Amino acid sequence: MSFRSMKIRFQTWSVGPALLILLGLAFGLLIPLLGYYWDDWPAILTIRSQDLSAFWDFYRGERPFSAWTFIVFAPLLGTNQLIWHLFTLALRWVTVYAMWWGLHLLWPRRSREVLWMALLFAVYPVFTQQPVAVAFSQHWISYALYFISLAAMILAQRSSRRYGVYTLLGLSTAFLHMMTMEYFTGLELLRPLVLWMLLSESEPLKRLRIKAVLVRWLPYLLAFVGVVIWRLFFMEMIGDDPNRPALLYAMVSQPLGAFLQLLQFALQDLLIDLFGSWYTALSPLEFSLTDRLYLSALAIGIFSAALAIYYLLHIYAEEDELPANDPRWHRQAITLGALAFALGALPVWLTERQVLSGLQGARFGLASMFGLSVLVVGLLDWLTPRRLPKIILVGALVGLAVTFHYRTAYAYINSWVKQNQFYWQLAWRAPYLKPGTALLSADELFLYVGRNPTAMSLNLSYPQARGSPNLAYWFVELAHDIGPVGIPQLVGGKAISMNFRNYSFTGSSLDSLAIYYEPDEGRCLWVLSPEDETNPEIPALTEDVLPISNLSRIEASSLQVGYPPVELFGKEPTHTWCYYFQKAELARQMGDWQEVVRLADEAQSLGYTPKNPHERLPVIEAFAHAGRWQEAVRQTNRAFDKDTKYARRLCLLWEKIDRDLEIPAEAGLEITALRNQMQCTTLD
Repeated sequence: MSFRSMKIRFQTWSVGPALLILLGLAFGLLIPLLGYYWDDWPAILTIRSQDLSAFWDFYRGERPFSAWTFIVFAPLLGTNQLIWHLFTLALRWVTVYAMWWGLHLLWPRRSREVLWMALLFAVYPVFTQQPVAVAFSQHWISYALYFISLAAMILAQRSSRRYGVYTLLGLSTAFLHMMTMEYFTGLELLRPLVLWMLLSESEPLKRLRIKAVLVRWLPYLLAFVGVVIWRLFFMEMIGDDPNRPALLYAMVSQPLGAFLQLLQFALQDLLIDLFGSWYTALSPLEFSLTDRLYLSALAIGIFSAALAIYYLLHIYAEEDELPANDPRWHRQAITLGALAFALGALPVWLTERQVLSGLQGARFGLASMFGLSVLVVGLLDWLTPRRLPKIILVGALVGLAVTFHYRTAYAYINSWVKQNQFYWQLAWRAPYLKPGTALLSADELFLYVGRNPTAMSLNLSYPQARGSPNLAYWFVELAHDIGPVGIPQLVGGKAISMNFRNYSFTGSSLDSLAIYYEPDEGRCLWVLSPEDETNPEIPALTEDVLPISNLSRIEASSLQVGYPPVELFGKEPTHTWCYYFQKAELARQMGDWQEVVRLADEAQSLGYTPKNPHERLPVIEAFAHAGRWQEAVRQTNRAFDKDTKYARRLCLLWEKIDRDLEIPAEAGLEITALRNQMQCTTLD
């Protein structure tokens, strides 16, 4: 059956719903399982604990005008995770639809190809941080404003009667997106090419066309130049500029070296974005027919591909569409795509960063996604005039990208599960922390979060005064914030003064708690004390700060109910072993041995047992205090059998028990044999 003889036809109005369905399949299905990440936490802290005007101070030293996005939308969205994720997904849909609209206005007789571009742009597998919904809402707002501005400019050229109205709309949205953030500023330089393409339809003389382009571009150029001059020379900075265009300045002092560096960035990002991102999405090393997660992602991807192909085969075709093998259009699409890719990435390259810049580097490919999608379709259309193979390939790429995003979302879900477990375990172990307490960890705790955002979320997990930017708690990553050289001074007692934008923390290193959290290894959260110096599992940096891990910072009861807030940290996890361990550690600290025994017995009756020798320590000591010596010995044997490296730690525990308690004669022989088995004398 031929394409034109098919009975079902999707009209142009169906493009919006189709794009929404695609985005829902790629990013919406797992939204209920996602949480907060990275720079979500500072924004949520500001919404919950400050007046909205505090956003001006929060962004004052980096992107001062971007505060408007939260001032406008935060009162509507609050701190509900689900609402933020749906909101940012809706913003992504508006952006994709505005991109399709603009290109459809530019190439009205290329509706098929423009739709392919929009589908690829919707799910292009360069940008992987959609789950960071609160922080990246600003990016999608700015991106949407750019495409609305571009479409308004095109409408102004096609409608002489409303030229002024559309130009005003285009200028205002262009100015707004550039002032909000610099991510998409480079794309402003794409306007002369778009105007050239538009005017080529009505002005055959190149000399007159150049003049017309310059006249129509001039208002946008002035806005662009004005924003750039303000950004480089007049914007008030607090400290070092995190987005300093160092490569731009180097163009003056070392032009050749700077140009070569820029060329290297361009070639590397082009390779990774045009080819590497799709290879990563395919991920042959992760291919598994026994992994349920992979199979579910694969099923969603295949379904998405089939849906996209069916839709593209049945979309209504304009009668006056141009033939597929049109060299002039190929040149336009490839040129526009390549230039949009380069200009989109230019602001990033000028700051000497790129897509390859670490875990968070994916965000630097966001502005280039537009050009990449146009370029891929332009090249594809140039390679073959046959429509069916192109539709199948576009559908396959869409399905591949959906599979990739689905798998990526699960990595974020795992991070959120770890955050949820950490904050609730911390609340079980430390119902309240005295203000001025710093948590010390050798490494970052969670993937996709970071040091400062963890400090922000920590301050949301305990009640404190509203309105003050001086926070009660902080998270210190020893490897980054202190380093091995600074550990002796920290242990000797020093002031800890930390800052993040407008937030600050002041405390003493002697008011700190050392923690260790590696749930992937079957461990609960460990709040450590100086007695844990012989623990064979903790990192060296953590061991070094144990002398200042001050358990007196912990109070046995919370000052206020409702913490950690469920709407921020998720529902309280099921009370499995880690709940009983944390409560037992708290009772042990308070000297309530009867409570530790009760918790141990209850956990055992429910089938919950420790998977690690360290987590048997409070149980061993409590059974000894309760006179249940055989059970104390049995728990010690299990700990030693699990990991003989714990011998030193277990020996010291029994020395402490011997000092604190009078061991009866009938238990003495068994305990002596136990200590001999662990070679306690030799270890001493």
